[in-house]
Amino acid sequence: MALSEDRRIRKTKKAMTNALASLLLEKPLKNISVREIAELADINRGTFYLHYRDVYDMVEQLQNEIFEKFNDIVDSHHITGTFRPKHGTDELFPMLVELFNLLSENAGLAKVLIGKNGDAAFVDKLKQIIREKCFADIQKIFNITDNTEFNYFYHYIVSGCIGICSSWLITGMKETPPEMAALTEKLILNGVKILN
Repeated sequence: MALSEDRRIRKTKKAMTNALASLLLEKPLKNISVREIAELADINRGTFYLHYRDVYDMVEQLQNEIFEKFNDIVDSHHITGTFRPKHGTDELFPMLVELFNLLSENAGLAKVLIGKNGDAAFVDKLKQIIREKCFADIQKIFNITDNTEFNYFYHYIVSGCIGICSSWLITGMKETPPEMAALTEKLILNGVKILN
């Protein structure tokens, strides 16, 4: 019984998330009501309130879930491996594949959060996590000692990666996550070569 309940809860939450994402494509968060989400998700408002206090709480919880999954992926691929000139590190490509899979699984919401009308605070927090969890290791692996240059490199690459993800989502994710991971890895590694 618990398994079918869990499945129903996941299905309901997914419907609410898709409804929110659709509404965010049309208007800003402050103009979205619980009633609109409930109607679009084909649930009653009481069901919404079983999971969230209000629309802002819903967005915060969804963002936190994405950050948690993002952190888990990055932590499981701590970039400390041996650098291979043609292929980068052993961990970078698999990590990028998992990150693109995460984007794909949360495409509707991710599209609006990192898109042109997205949530600046969400993008800033994402950039901060990337810097803390990935770029410190990249700086060590590639023995980059000029912090000023590396700082510019970090901003250039992170903004570019977010742009790549946004473009991929907006254009319908025609490429697979491994294809996008390979392209992103190539761009990151070519950027690193300039600093060496």
